[in-house]
Amino acid sequence: MATAATISSVENRGGFISWFWEFLKGELTPYPGRGIMVARIVLAATITMILTMTFRIPGGALGAIIAFLISRENFAATTKFTVSIATVVLMATIFVPVGGTMFASVPITHFFWECFSIFLIFFLLRSLANFAVATILGVIGTSAVALWYLPGPAEYNVEQTLWQVLSPAIGAAVTLVVEAVFHAFQKQDQITIGLDARLKAVEDLLTCYSIGTPIPKETAARLTQFATIGIGTIRRFLARSRYTQLYRAQMDAVISLVGRSQDFAAAMAQAQPYVSPADSQLAAKLAKEIAEVRQFLKTGQQPPMLETTGTPSNASLLRELEGMVALLPRVIQGSASLEAFQALSHEPEQPESGFLLPDAFINPDHLRFALGGCLAGTLCYVVCDGLAWRGPLATSLLTCVLTALSTIGASRQKQVLRVAGTVIGGFIFGLGAQIFILPNIDSITAFTLLFVAVSTVAAWVGTASSRLSYCGLQIAVSFYFIHLNDFTFQTSLTIGRDRTVGVLLGIAMMWLAFERLQPTTATDEMLRIFTRNLRSLAELAVYTLRPHDADSIVGVRRLRNKIFSNFAAVNSQADAVPFELGALRMKHMAARDRVRLWQAQLRTAYVLQLALLQYRVFGATERLSAQAEALLRDFDQSCSQTLNDMAAYLEAERTGGVTALLSIRIPTLPPALTSAADANDLLPANLLPLAHELMKILKRVREQILATPLFAIQ
Repeated sequence: MATAATISSVENRGGFISWFWEFLKGELTPYPGRGIMVARIVLAATITMILTMTFRIPGGALGAIIAFLISRENFAATTKFTVSIATVVLMATIFVPVGGTMFASVPITHFFWECFSIFLIFFLLRSLANFAVATILGVIGTSAVALWYLPGPAEYNVEQTLWQVLSPAIGAAVTLVVEAVFHAFQKQDQITIGLDARLKAVEDLLTCYSIGTPIPKETAARLTQFATIGIGTIRRFLARSRYTQLYRAQMDAVISLVGRSQDFAAAMAQAQPYVSPADSQLAAKLAKEIAEVRQFLKTGQQPPMLETTGTPSNASLLRELEGMVALLPRVIQGSASLEAFQALSHEPEQPESGFLLPDAFINPDHLRFALGGCLAGTLCYVVCDGLAWRGPLATSLLTCVLTALSTIGASRQKQVLRVAGTVIGGFIFGLGAQIFILPNIDSITAFTLLFVAVSTVAAWVGTASSRLSYCGLQIAVSFYFIHLNDFTFQTSLTIGRDRTVGVLLGIAMMWLAFERLQPTTATDEMLRIFTRNLRSLAELAVYTLRPHDADSIVGVRRLRNKIFSNFAAVNSQADAVPFELGALRMKHMAARDRVRLWQAQLRTAYVLQLALLQYRVFGATERLSAQAEALLRDFDQSCSQTLNDMAAYLEAERTGGVTALLSIRIPTLPPALTSAADANDLLPANLLPLAHELMKILKRVREQILATPLFAIQ
């Protein structure tokens, strides 16, 4: 809550520029694994560029774009993936030439065949289960459709279509080889590096608590960044490792505990700048214990078994953090059950098992998406055909596909990122290189250095969060289209202009199809996700978890992943609100400030909910009486009702409904738990403070929601 208030005050004083500068600093700050990720992307794109230029393969830009896109995806060089790629290449190789030969001779059938092809591409983009396969299909399909812009001669068009298939295939193959080499020869353990960096941030926070100094901005920023990006990347490294099954299970549990610890620490950094003198001693003890765990990760020397102090604490999150740290040596030495951690881990999303999504033909959103993409692509085709200007067509269609791959929400933020990326990659890097650099170089080595420099900038931006990453992709796309589609140093400004204009045309048509005809503001999207997350938190409050029930564990993990993703989505949309213009902007900014304030508190409530859930997972409820379990269920039900009431109230405010008829129930502890003597007999020592803290947070958020209308300007 303190962080949200501080951010709001900074924005009010410094305005948009101050906020934007802090936004860029946060997005471009290094994090563990980012350098390796950028190196993989740049190396794959550079090797693809050298191969296509050396062997004079048309469409070299497509291969480099594929390498840039799928280098970040978690697909191993498996038979299943290879078969999927081969299927896509075969589909594109057969469908486009056969369809063009059958329908391209008559103008009207040619036009409808182009429209149907674009519709099919966008439908498969949305319904294919594998992102990398969908990307390759979209890139090949749009480039091939653009080749059949004019009907003849068929032999030439077929030959060029086959070349367009080869270039992305080279990019995909190079990416697979680069990934395999990195994992085979990588000497540094990215799992250890990632865990050590997170534990170091937690240790720094505890050190500040122990000596009573203010928390440095850098420490708070690191904790917030780690809480935002989560531990999915570390889990993907573990999934691709060759460790034994036992060690993998142990490290999976360690990752879960470290992830929980960083969540606790991030919540504490926001809500508690200082702790009491008694708690400062506990913080010093925890900092020392975390240092011993870090030493184990570096040297393999097992840390000593740790015990919780059992003394009362005014900081319930600090007490829970102690419990997490004490479990780490037990997991490492194998004295703690590993099954219990399955419910507590944030798992990376697993790809669907089939070629298409299960709801590919029953979800109307897929059809709406395909129709919108078809409209945008067809408008690009009509504009270029009407002006007899073929130059921008290929880049405009591909831009429509790449824009559709963006997942940052419907708002002007997307337009700003796209235009900014086009200006940087196309006009500044692309045309700037044509004017000032290319006339002065005469070797592929010099061009490779230029290519690596631009690709590094694009990849660094592209590995930011979803709030900025699309700008990096757009930088790469604009630059590659200007300089990689020909077997020479492209110094013609006309060609560079046409390709850059094509990118802008694709952006404009996607904006028209998806945001003017289907308008959704960032504020509305932010509020919808926020209210949906309130209902998910309500569901988590009453979730019945059975530690040895696989279905129960899978269910709670899915629910936790959904809540975690919704928190990130709300932040993303909140960052998009300042880009919105219009008469309602001030009201939307006021709603944004309130949502960010509430979300900071709900993050802490979420961590407390997980701590309460943990007692069930680790078997604490087996030691509780039936009366205590019934009282806890009553409290959980009360919290769930409060969260659902909040969601209904905010939904009514968002849609302009009547809120006078709605109320938000107050979360309450059962009377038997409000008496200290009775509660100590019924519950473990740490359980009641957690429940009290959760109740206080929900009461505070309830009062804030009821105190002021959502869109009120103060």
